[in-house]
Amino acid sequence: MPAEASALAFEAIDFESCSAILREFFRQHPSASTVKVALSRRDLKPLGARIWQVRDGNFEAASNVIAGYIMTQPRGSVTISSRVH
Repeated sequence: MPAEASALAFEAIDFESCSAILREFFRQHPSASTVKVALSRRDLKPLGARIWQVRDGNFEAASNVIAGYIMTQPRGSVTISSRVH
């Protein structure tokens, strides 16, 4: 069975809202074990990207770590993408 792609874009407002969005993303896609997060400015100029491997289904910890990374560029645009099996 081929993997499907899943993506979500939003504006980084604060840590709590970012981690809530990430927890919901993982709730909807529990097989998303590899996640790419791309940050950009409001004018969509790229700022950087990172890839995370979620181990042992620990989505709560992953959400907090990824939200911390996102908040290095508050008010920026965030795109989360993953392959879901």
